Amino acid sequence: MKTETIELPPLAPGARYELTMHTFGSGESGRSAYVQAGLHADEHPGLLVAHHLIGLLAELERERLLTGTVVVCPFANPVGLSQRIFGMPTGRFNLENGENFNRAFPDIAPEISAMSGDWTFARNDISQIKRAFAGCLERHRRADTVGALKFVLLREALRHDVVLDLHCDTAGVLHLYANRAQTARAESLARAMEIGTVLVEEYAGGEPFDESFMRPWRAAVEAGWVDPDRSGFCASIELRGQADVDDVMAAEDARGIVRFLAREGLVELGEGEADRADIHALFQPRGNPVRPDVFPLEGASHLRAPATGIVVYLKHPGDQVSSGELIAEIVALEGDPVAARVEVRSDVDGVFLVGQQFRLVRAGQRVALLAGTAMLPGRKPGKLLNDF
Repeated sequence: MKTETIELPPLAPGARYELTMHTFGSGESGRSAYVQAGLHADEHPGLLVAHHLIGLLAELERERLLTGTVVVCPFANPVGLSQRIFGMPTGRFNLENGENFNRAFPDIAPEISAMSGDWTFARNDISQIKRAFAGCLERHRRADTVGALKFVLLREALRHDVVLDLHCDTAGVLHLYANRAQTARAESLARAMEIGTVLVEEYAGGEPFDESFMRPWRAAVEAGWVDPDRSGFCASIELRGQADVDDVMAAEDARGIVRFLAREGLVELGEGEADRADIHALFQPRGNPVRPDVFPLEGASHLRAPATGIVVYLKHPGDQVSSGELIAEIVALEGDPVAARVEVRSDVDGVFLVGQQFRLVRAGQRVALLAGTAMLPGRKPGKLLNDF
């Protein structure tokens, strides 16, 4: 393991932040992966998963089972980690300007597309493509702390073939987001990590980290410089809810990531080798193979509370739902104490993915995220992400 510390511009005199990158592997296969946790710094399950993943990678490296290179950033947002208001973590938004930490990453796709007449290297010359990415990104270097942070994170990601961004939601089940063009690889990741739901989109909008990685690769594919199956791959993995910080779950999630890296040609898990049977057994799935369901992100419904009060769920994350089905009720705290509760009904056929951890909700606040099978009329490409 090699550890690199990258210092960011100071936020104020005496207030300095830095990123840590741990690198594992020999690079024999020529392929590499990057895994980061905590870009939304109030989402802590990924921080524990990264801890377990580092331990597994160190063991695999000792056993000479890493055929590629894997870089892990155990906390991707030191600025957000430092933010608290009266003791409560507030790491989703930059308190300086209110911006979501996972928005407004540099978008170099237009510059890559504009280079089409100047590209002279061979098709599928991945190293040259990555150098082109780096050159374009250099023009987006920022001097402010958070801008520099985003530059460094994307610069690191664009050096690699596989990128996994670890997140979580408020209270939910495992699910992941990926680009529609890479649905097959997203399903492979879901099977490796035993994730039941995959959400795919063409263009989410808002320049989140994963999309800022994928858009230049899509531009390269569309220009004919790289085959689709040789393109870089990125997914955002939602590790259940904010309260799901647990050693057993985190260790299994880390093993799932390693299983996926093995499928991507970066790890050899010792299958068929008698002297490494224990390592092979460590990475076997726990139960029956998971067959993930794929939903369009354009069909994801962010159900809003119709009233202010306490939300009482009748359906829970992971449950199947039908359009019109009662999934929750809002108990009013004002007015008639015996008045009827306000109903919340599903508007899709699909799966209940996410609820609220804190049950006091305001009218208009999201009370559930549902993955639906059909495109919803109000969901438009480029405007598919919610800040909350």
